Order: sequence, then C-alpha cells, then structure tokens
Amino acid sequence: GHIVCKQCKTGSCPTCRVCMGDGKSLLALTVIDNIEHNCKFVDCEEIFAVDKIDGHEKICEHRTVSCPVDDCNEKLALSKLLDHLNKQPCSFNSRPTLIGSSSKSKSGSASFSVTDNLRSELTWKVNTFSYKNKSSAVIPKKFENFFYFTMVMFESENECSKYNIEMEVHEWASPRQDSDISFRFCGKPCSIDEEKKKLKYHGLTVNNIGMEKMLKTSKSSSFTVSFKFS
Repeated sequence: GHIVCKQCKTGSCPTCRVCMGDGKSLLALTVIDNIEHNCKFVDCEEIFAVDKIDGHEKICEHRTVSCPVDDCNEKLALSKLLDHLNKQPCSFNSRPTLIGSSSKSKSGSASFSVTDNLRSELTWKVNTFSYKNKSSAVIPKKFENFFYFTMVMFESENECSKYNIEMEVHEWASPRQDSDISFRFCGKPCSIDEEKKKLKYHGLTVNNIGMEKMLKTSKSSSFTVSFKFS
C-alpha cells in the first residue's frame, strides 16, 4: 500500500486511486513515536518525543500570546512580551517594578486617572511588576456600567494557581487602610494564556456608581489599585 499523511488522506489514494480505508501503517506510527519533534514556535530550539511535544507547547516560554493592553492587537512570543510592553506605548514603566519576597514587601500599587467618566469604555496603559521572577501587570478597564481590574501574570494557568493575590481599589489620596471607600478582591492571578476578551472577568468588578463616589473624593479624579502577593 501507499502511505499518505493525515492532511493528504481523501476517499481514494492519491497515488493509485484505490479506495482508502481507515488503516494505519504500524511502521509509520513507530517511526513517528520514536523520532524527536521540534517545537512549533519559531524562537524555541527544544525537541521532544511525540507524547511530550503538546505538553511542552502549552507552557513554552516562546508560545504566542496577545498583548494584554485592550487597545493593542499585537500577538507575539511570550518571551518578547515585556520588551513589547516596555518599549511600546502600552506601559507606564520602562521596566517591571520589583516586588520583594519578604512579608513586608510583597505589595505594590498603581494609580490611574479618569479623564472622562461619561464614556462607556475606558482603557489605560498598564503597570508591570516582578515577583519571585514572575512578571505580571495590573489591567484596568471600564466597559459600559462597570470597571474591571485584573492582575495578569505572564505564566501558565497551572503556574498562576500557585499564587494568591489580594487586590483593592481605593481613594487615590489615602492609604487603602484609611480609605473611606474601597473595593477588594481575593483570588488567583489570571494567566496570560486566557482569551483576551475574557481577562476582565478574572478579577475585581466594581459598578459605575461605586467608582463615581470614590472619584468624587479625589481632586484629580484618580484612584489607586493596591495589591499583595502570597
């Protein structure tokens, strides 16, 4: 018989036109199972057996991800995401802010201004952070009658499950413990592998009325997002 790949298989053999069934070549299967396969991502040079390649590609540091900034449509290798964020008009900071590992320094914050609260949709540049060599970004967004705040970690879902995040949105001029109005979220950081349009559902959601009350306390119409890793 003649051997054809899965993509070339049709109702009849492309070589002799004989009707093809569903038989598989044991020799071809043995060869495929025993040869090493290159990772499909261009910047990755690692090779794996056929039963390992799919697992690797799901967590490959060069896998393709989307820039988490709402106004940016760039898709690129995860290994190049920080460079993209820090060099393009997507981030406030030129390099991630380091979050310490001691009990007193696991926290950070980022402040944002609202220039037009009447608009149904608002987006901001992100602030990037690094905690235990894991990079992440605070992603704020307003859509229709809600504000959304998500901590996106640039890691796989499994890796994100190892961390907890406490995030609080509060008045800009006050420490969060002294803020009269604040909103809090406790959970896991969201993976960069999550579908971009669903990122906003993996964090804190605050209705527009609550945010308006908070913004009225700030002369600059600003708010702060404070967070702590554990």
